[in-house]
Amino acid sequence: MARAITGDESETGISPCAAEKKLRHRPDFQKTPLFTKEFILLLHSGLLLTTGFGTFYLFPLYILNLGGSKSDIGILMAAMSLSAVLVRPWISELVDRIGRKGSMAMGTFLLVSVSIAHIFFKDTIDNLFPVLLLLRILFGTGTALSIIASFTLVTDLAAGPRLNEGLGIFGIMPMLGIAAGPVIGERIIHYWGFDGMFLTGAFFFSVSFLFMIPLKDRFRPPAVRERGGFMKALRIPAVWRMSLICLCFGTAFAAHGGFAAPFAKSLHLPVSVYFGAYSAAAVLSRLFGSRLAERFGEMRIIPAALIIAGIGFLSFLYTDSIPDMIFTGFVAGLGHGLLFPSLIALTIRPVAAIDRGKVTGILTGGFDSGMFIGSFILGHIGEYFGFPMIFTAAAAALFTGLLIFLKIKHSIPPAE
Repeated sequence: MARAITGDESETGISPCAAEKKLRHRPDFQKTPLFTKEFILLLHSGLLLTTGFGTFYLFPLYILNLGGSKSDIGILMAAMSLSAVLVRPWISELVDRIGRKGSMAMGTFLLVSVSIAHIFFKDTIDNLFPVLLLLRILFGTGTALSIIASFTLVTDLAAGPRLNEGLGIFGIMPMLGIAAGPVIGERIIHYWGFDGMFLTGAFFFSVSFLFMIPLKDRFRPPAVRERGGFMKALRIPAVWRMSLICLCFGTAFAAHGGFAAPFAKSLHLPVSVYFGAYSAAAVLSRLFGSRLAERFGEMRIIPAALIIAGIGFLSFLYTDSIPDMIFTGFVAGLGHGLLFPSLIALTIRPVAAIDRGKVTGILTGGFDSGMFIGSFILGHIGEYFGFPMIFTAAAAALFTGLLIFLKIKHSIPPAE
């Protein structure tokens, strides 16, 4: 039975790697059911949700089409991440208060409404900028609600010894969505313009929630709500320290989400090959990554993943052809696919169900904080120094995360 953790557990005297090995050899590891009806429904919902997100990877092209600059892209992408960070305490509490399914309903409603709203505004970037800023803020709020609720639901359905595997398999859905979304979006834009892209995103968000309707949310919020729950969870040493790694990862990911498409366009290359390779590598790493974590432990997987992802972003500096785009996307995606489930599983495994929404919110909040910082700073770096410095800075953020992890890994509580 999972239990709530406290700050006093950061010094246990037990080797985290030894504890992971003990966990992996528990007799119930393979007996714990994973592919339940609820989990399969969640996989379908996650795929459709992230395909909708994938179409919005082409949003920077929409900004350029309106006459915007790299700085405009950076500011608008940062606004989405900033809103997701600012509402994080409220959203994390909400997921643990009203349940995962209700939070998903609120999130998808916001995503659908904002997507459709774009088609009613036609003007230049100068006149539309305040409106787009507001829409990005609302989109960020809907994104945060949907992601926190869905990942928390995964930790409920796959809790215990198969948590990393459950997170990894569910994490395949965003990778497939990221691959499919831009490909679909490119074709839609070609035939029906950006209005078609926004309506396509709204369609995927809507159908995503339809798969959530028959899913039973087993979580039952407590009758008495504890005050200060989010801040209490944030003060747990392992949680806030691991959120710093998520922040570094998010900073680098801002280059992927905000500048890979404009970079490909500047070279007259199809952006879909990069996102396709990125997602294919991430899917493969998540299919086999849980087995690697089972064999070597998350404490060893995380630093390796940070190095691989950093190399992937540095590869942008030597990219000028379709094979180069494929290679760059594959290496960066491999690092991403190995990193994220290991970060979440290592941190959340000892946490009680009542606190999982808050801890998931803190970890993904660290990621969104990095997205905000990265989008804003990288946009200005690109404006003055071009794309090579954007991707160099992204790699530097990942290597900084590596140094932080090597410094803090001995203070991370072991899994039980």
